[in-house]
Amino acid sequence: MEELISAEAAASQQWPSAPVYDLEQNPASSISLDAREFEDEVKGNFWRSARWCMDGSSVLTTTEDRTIRIHTVNDDSSFETRSFHQPDAIHSTLWYPSATLSTPETFCFVASIRDTPVRLIDGTDGRVRASYPTIDHRERFIAPHSLAFNHTGSRLYCGCENSIEVFDISSPGYDQGERLKLIYAKKEKGGQKGIISALSFCPDYSGTFAAGTYSSSSSVSLYSDDTGFTPLAHVEGLVGGGVTQIGWHPLNPTIMFISSRRSSSIQIYDTRDLSAPLSSFDRNNSSNQRIGFDVDPWGRWLSSGDETGTVRIWDISTMDTKAIFEEKLHQDAVGSVQFHPFQPLLLTCSGSRKHLQNEYEDDDDESSSSEFEEESEDESGSEDRAISGVKKGYPQPFDATLRIWSMKGQAGQDTTNNDLSTAPA
Repeated sequence: MEELISAEAAASQQWPSAPVYDLEQNPASSISLDAREFEDEVKGNFWRSARWCMDGSSVLTTTEDRTIRIHTVNDDSSFETRSFHQPDAIHSTLWYPSATLSTPETFCFVASIRDTPVRLIDGTDGRVRASYPTIDHRERFIAPHSLAFNHTGSRLYCGCENSIEVFDISSPGYDQGERLKLIYAKKEKGGQKGIISALSFCPDYSGTFAAGTYSSSSSVSLYSDDTGFTPLAHVEGLVGGGVTQIGWHPLNPTIMFISSRRSSSIQIYDTRDLSAPLSSFDRNNSSNQRIGFDVDPWGRWLSSGDETGTVRIWDISTMDTKAIFEEKLHQDAVGSVQFHPFQPLLLTCSGSRKHLQNEYEDDDDESSSSEFEEESEDESGSEDRAISGVKKGYPQPFDATLRIWSMKGQAGQDTTNNDLSTAPA
């Protein structure tokens, strides 16, 4: 079993070579943590998302009980957990791009909590370092549904309804944001309407970024820092009920990956021709829940879970649509899959809200448009319903575990036969 790297060990090591994965063998679970161990009000707690920090020493998670947690990997292959409970639903969280435990000044993350300003939070003690409020015309706080840093980490992009709010990280406070309105005047057609549910910067450092919405009529558009709200291009041929994630190939910045809710595929586009997708990777997803994917930072693979608990890995160097790895690693929906940046480790988390609400007479995946069409995509949405449902004795999630899987290959042997000579983008 692969020995996990601690924060101290990560700080002392030089820039490593690409990790060697063995995708032909069943992975071994190195660490497992059940979200139900943290149950308080929500008696059916489960993981909504999980992300490695830049050096892989810590994991940022969100759970159904409105709590953000940071799990630091210890030398004895265990987690040291710090919990930061939030006052309302968690819309989105994101590590600062250069966050490492060995550098305290960078070890922080941003969080968007319903009806509150975006906050930059210290990852060590949970104190708020800075706030970036967005206020609507009725003087209410707007919590964005998506967050993204530019490549230098100097600007924070916040996806709101019909607009993107841009903040200089060094200038927090009121009236500091620049609002990019994505819709035109009422009498003009066009623009990108709806909640901006996904933001992602192209890895070529050109300042180009993609914005996706839950609206089926204007799902994904490309923008640039130089052109503001004027789109460079629109993506055609998207399927599903609204975009949940956008990713890029780290070694080929013209290749873009897009996933949507209620969609059984991750679509692949070439930005030089966005009239139709190049291809797609198939997975099982018929719900509104965010089912995330991750692109290997070394440009070799893309991995995603699905609503059945199966994890798949595809080769993005060949773009073969058949998965090179496919295993049922959980007994419930897999919300996040993440490659460790420097070791052959895979991070997964599981759980789903459908088991908490599947006996409500009036609730299903298509009902309650205000909550499930807009709020259900939050990383911790609809807890109020979950709490009230539990009091009536409704079912628990089948599997609510956070796991790290060892996928170590033999020394000097990469079973995928990919060229690893290129450093990660």
